[in-house]
Amino acid sequence: MAKVWEKGGERLHPLIEAYEVGQDYLLDGRLYFYEMAASLAHAAMLSSIGVLSEKEYNDIRRVITDLFRHYGRTLQLAVSDEDIHSKLENQLTETLGEVGKKIHTGRSRNDQVMVVLRLYEKDHIISVARKGVKLLRIMADLGETYYHTVVPGYTHTKQAMLMTVGFWMAGFIEMGMDNLAHLEAIYRLIDANPLGTGSGFGVPLPLDREMTTRLLGFGRVAYSPLAVQNSRGKIEAMIVDALWNWMHDGSRLAADLLTWNMDELLFIETNPAITTGSSLMPQKRNLDVMELVRARASLVQGYSQQIKSITTGLLSGYNRDMQETKEPLMRSFDIVSETLDALAIVLENIRFQEENIQKALSKGIFATDLVFDAVKSGVPFRDAYRYAAGKIETLEVSEKTIKESLEKRVSPGSPLTYRYEDLRAQIHTQEIFWAREAEEFQGKLEGLFGE
Repeated sequence: MAKVWEKGGERLHPLIEAYEVGQDYLLDGRLYFYEMAASLAHAAMLSSIGVLSEKEYNDIRRVITDLFRHYGRTLQLAVSDEDIHSKLENQLTETLGEVGKKIHTGRSRNDQVMVVLRLYEKDHIISVARKGVKLLRIMADLGETYYHTVVPGYTHTKQAMLMTVGFWMAGFIEMGMDNLAHLEAIYRLIDANPLGTGSGFGVPLPLDREMTTRLLGFGRVAYSPLAVQNSRGKIEAMIVDALWNWMHDGSRLAADLLTWNMDELLFIETNPAITTGSSLMPQKRNLDVMELVRARASLVQGYSQQIKSITTGLLSGYNRDMQETKEPLMRSFDIVSETLDALAIVLENIRFQEENIQKALSKGIFATDLVFDAVKSGVPFRDAYRYAAGKIETLEVSEKTIKESLEKRVSPGSPLTYRYEDLRAQIHTQEIFWAREAEEFQGKLEGLFGE
């Protein structure tokens, strides 16, 4: 396959070709739909400024639409294809000849890469956000079902004060809402069209960048070509950091469930659908999916640092180092998407064992209640603290003790103050927002194909 940058006569050594392409050709096949959409928008714009005739534009549109119908959204590439941008241009040239060669007018592979990545990133942020919303709904179901079920709250791995499953899940829901807010901020940040910035220094043609912005569903034009090129890596790291938020919370949730599933505690019962067995020990049922959540949280954190390390200190403008940021970005999206699905399934397949939980409660978990009973009687806090420390062994763990302990905590955010109807309303608002973004974004891109 001819390289689009070849001038004739030169020959790249095959080992250098393989080294430079690396894994990029395997990753680029996933960007085929976005490359087709961007090329359709670019061709429409070239027609509007007179670079392409109406017939030439219609021919290009017909061929790209036919390719989309034949291959769908992805395409497997070979090393010789180099990247998805070269592949599509070669496909057009093979079918349309000279007309196909005109599609690159006013573009550089630099802005081609950037626009395709931004479209990919927008699409996948929407997907992650919607999966996150689904997970929060399942958390709300579990929290409501076990709203009053007590579990010990720990500090320094020692029993501290009582909490409830409803309280525990509400905390993760609130963190999830923060994660959605972070994703939305990043989504707005990248919602700028880089197409038309060329190699990073402007193009000697009156390109209508507002037109391609509208056609591709971007919110605004990314005006500075230099800023566009220098943003690569910086933006990707921001995205991966926003994705890692979900992995961070998932790793904390995983640690809780793994602890509560220990044979010595068995606060939760697991369905066989989420556990694996041992090849040697027949009694084992392992919740090891949660161990992988913890491990993969570290992988995503590492991908963020990898991207930052690759692009820090580069000369302004395009450097091929930036090619290496694509894999950690895509891998992060894959891991987070799969993890959100897995967490949803896990939470749907656990049951809390209240009898086991109550047996495990220590007397000391009620000591703080003694402190505040004394404080309410006028005893200075430090005296009440010392008084309670000496009375711990006289406490009894009973249903009455548990009920009173929870009811005494009336400060906002305490276990029995959560209103799940309010949490569900917040989740529903996010559900509507991201569903609307998905519909509008996909509608814009698919509309380019006449779908």
